[in-house]
Order: sequence, then C-alpha cells, then structure tokens
Amino acid sequence: MRFLRHRWHTGKALGAGVAAATLLALTGLSSTAEAETTSAVSGRGVPADGKVMLVMGQDSDTLTDYRTDVLDNTSLGAPAPGGVTLYTNLVLGGSPEPLAGMTSPANWGAGTVDFARTMHEYPGATVAVGLYLSDATSGCNNQPLRAIIGRNDSDVTSGSPNLITRYRAKVDEMINRFKGYDRDILLRIGYEFDGPWNCYNSEYYKDAFRYIKGRIDALGATRVATVWQSAAWPVNTNTDHPEWNYIVTDPNHLNDWYPGDQYVDWVGLSAFYNSRSVPTQWGCGSYDTDPVGLQNRLLDFARTHGKPAMVAEAAPQGARTGTKTQSCIFRNNPAPSSGQAIWDGWHAGYFDWVNQNSDVIRAAAYINTNWDAQTQWQCANGAQAGGPGCANGNWGDSRVQADPTVLANFLTEIKKPIWTNGGSGPAPSPTPTPTPTPTPTPTPSHSDPGDGTFAQGVATGGSGSTLWFEPKGFEATFVTVQYRVNGGAPQNYFLSYDSADKRWERPLQVPAGASVTYSFNYQPSTQTSQLTTPTYTWKAS
Repeated sequence: MRFLRHRWHTGKALGAGVAAATLLALTGLSSTAEAETTSAVSGRGVPADGKVMLVMGQDSDTLTDYRTDVLDNTSLGAPAPGGVTLYTNLVLGGSPEPLAGMTSPANWGAGTVDFARTMHEYPGATVAVGLYLSDATSGCNNQPLRAIIGRNDSDVTSGSPNLITRYRAKVDEMINRFKGYDRDILLRIGYEFDGPWNCYNSEYYKDAFRYIKGRIDALGATRVATVWQSAAWPVNTNTDHPEWNYIVTDPNHLNDWYPGDQYVDWVGLSAFYNSRSVPTQWGCGSYDTDPVGLQNRLLDFARTHGKPAMVAEAAPQGARTGTKTQSCIFRNNPAPSSGQAIWDGWHAGYFDWVNQNSDVIRAAAYINTNWDAQTQWQCANGAQAGGPGCANGNWGDSRVQADPTVLANFLTEIKKPIWTNGGSGPAPSPTPTPTPTPTPTPTPSHSDPGDGTFAQGVATGGSGSTLWFEPKGFEATFVTVQYRVNGGAPQNYFLSYDSADKRWERPLQVPAGASVTYSFNYQPSTQTSQLTTPTYTWKAS
C-alpha cells in the first residue's frame, strides 16, 4: 500500500544529506553501542524454528473482513496470521495529522487504519508498520527527512518550535507508543525507499533511517525492528540523472540506499510479480530488468548481509477474485478467468517462491484487499494506469475469500508446517466495564516533588490505585511509565492527561503487598527528546 502509489512519477531529487558520523551524537549511539547493537538486534522480531511468519494486510477494514469471513468461520479451521500490516505517516502539515491511525482512526481513501481496533481483533500479532515520510504531494522537497536529520536549512529551522524540534518529538512519540503496544513491531521506515513515486533522496533517506534507529535504541524499544524495504520496481527512472539513484540496473543501486548493517534489522521488498504472473501482468508494458530477478537480487542482498528478509507487500496485481478476471497492470482490460486460473497464475508462483527461499525469507505478507472498493485504487475498465479513471494504478481485488477455490487453496498453503501463525478462533470479547460507583477523591499514598520540575506519586482510593505525574511550569507532549511488579517483566504504558487535576494518570491494579518499581519518561513540548525520572518504589497496602 502507498499513500500514493504513482508508478509513473517523474519527481525530482535533491542534494546530499548529513554524514552518518554526525548522527551518532544526535541519536545517542556511540561506536561501542553500534557494535553491541549489531549483534543484539540481528534476530529482532524473527520467528523461531526457521519458520516464516504469515502477515496479512493492509488496513483495518480489510483485516476485520478477513476475521469475520474466514477466521470466525470455525468450519474452515483457518489459522490466524502471525502478523498484520498497518500504516501511518510522519508528515507535518498534511491531512490526516502525523501518526494518524495510531492516535485515532484515519482513512486516506485506502480503507480505515485503526491500530486499536486491529490489535484487539488480532491479539498478540506482530504489527508491520509502514511509515510514510514523503512530501511527494507538496513538491518533493524531502522536508520531513531533512527535518528529522537536523539539516540547517531555512525552511526547517524557521518557526518556534522549528520543524526539527517538531519532527523529532513525533519520532519519539511514535516509538513510545510502540513500546506501549507490548508486542513485536516491524517498522518499515520510508517503505519502498527507491520507488520514484516517493521521491526520496537516497542520502537524506539513509540518514533519517539511521536517526530513527538510534532513537529506537536510545528509548529502549527492544521489540521494534527496522525494515529497509525496496520497491523492487524494475524500471529505470530519471535516467538523465543517475545520481538520483533510481537506476535499478546499476550494480550499486542497493548499496547507494543502504543505511548500514548496524541500523537495518530486516531487508524488505515488495513482490507483486512472480515467474508465473509476469507474462500477464507485464503483457502491455516493458521493464528494464527482470521483475523476478530484481526480487531475487534483494534476497541475495539479505543473504550477503546476514539479514532476514521480509516480503513486506505482495498481491496478485491486476487480478480480480470477485469478478474472476485477470488483466495487465498498465491498462485495465479484464479477461474472463476462474478461481483456479487466478491461483495458478499468481498465488501458486508466489508460495513456490517463498518456499524455495525460506532460508532467508522469514516473513511474507499478503494484501487481502478489494482495491476496487477503495477510492484511491479504483481503475475503470479500459483506463490506462496513471491516467484519468486510474490515477494510482490497476490493482483489482485480491481477497482470497472472494472465490471459494482461491480460499481453499490459500488455507491449504498456510496450514503447512513452514508457516508460523497466530491463534485461531475469534478475538476475545472485551470485559464489560461496570458502571462506576462515585468514590471520594483519592488521597495520595505516595508522592515525591521530584527535582522541582515535576511531582509524581501513586494515589489510592475507591477500587484501585493511580500512578500520576504532574509537570511544573511546562507542558508535556506525552508521558509514559515503565513499572515492574515484584521485580517481574517491565510494563510500558502511556498516561492520559486529566485536565481537572492538571496531571497525567494511569490506573494501576496490583495485589495487596506487591512492590512496584517505576519511572516516568516525559517530553516537554519545547524539546526534541524525552527525559527520564529516577526510579521510585511503592508498596501496595
């Protein structure tokens, strides 16, 4: 999925970015930390026992439909996917706001993205997050990337707070939200980095990737893995400017975009074509390098660098399971087909390819979406991709449940031992919230004035306790807490702001006599990174 997937974008590139060495100071990584990170994160988020994680996507509406139509039909015995795909953006000044989908439901014309809903419906599933960083719709100036890496450019340093401060605050907020999810996150930073429709500059992109990775480690987000995802788009673009690095036939193409082994946990790629589907999908278009060969080149790159590979996006582009047609991807000229022919013409080739490369592919996605039902992806019959009536390409309908033969074959495939999946059956129903009984205002049972810039404590009363944090003389962008009960596993949560009490709060339910150690992370609205309080101890009475 793309916020905009323009396969015919001409774009423009910009100058070089900041040196990687400068970023070490900005991210909190030292050369020693880099060496330690390299070994520590080599398998971050990788499924055990050599299996491949099935990842389904790519929006909350699609995932709800898959649960309703397939997983909740117990007669099918369908295993739940090990992961799900969702998207968010980090572009200030656009609509919706940065981190949309995480902070509240959002729809870019490609289905609703609602992290809270999807995580409830797929408990425990890894979340593969596509992070959009492009200003392609407002000039391709790479402003988000330049702000994140802290370039001294007038358009990012003007204003108060300036864009550097604002973007870096959002990076930290995003990472802290991931920590609060308490599940594995595969963060696809600037996904499809070499897709010219995103118009990323390779130097800015690499430096922004490094900065975000540095903040992940500095903030202790140990369950967040970085994914470096190529578009694997087999067409040279802007050939008059090879320095823009959109020449896929250049042997150094991938090296020009690679942030470095110490920053990349997974090598990712899009895989919309395979050996069985290329003749149909590319029958009315041309490419500069073999589409499947380019995908295999990414897998070899992952092998060379000792990284797991993630097929981050895959779907039978141009096929329509609901209407049983297939078409070339450059013009929507649907030809009658059948469920078995659609399966044989794309799905069988995809699963064969994953199986043949399971030594390096450790996660493989499937986009189970009716693209034609989403305004961003609609393509009228006879329309040329990129033209009127088909602005963002000819995609179709890739839902496996839209055809019984495709569904039966799909379930047979994902039940094989190679796949690691989530649990089957419906998502747990939420426990009904009882009507609260009015209680007296809690009285503090533990508090501390901090260093004069904040106060904090645990208030007790009524049916439970409340952790609280009160800024003194400043406003906070967010406040999180990490606590351990009797020395157990750390738990991370965001606090909610209580405007009446003018403080941030989080309910705390622990057994009587339990010892709770905790600390807060908070970010003043005028700063670019968070601060951490000392660790406090409280014993429940």
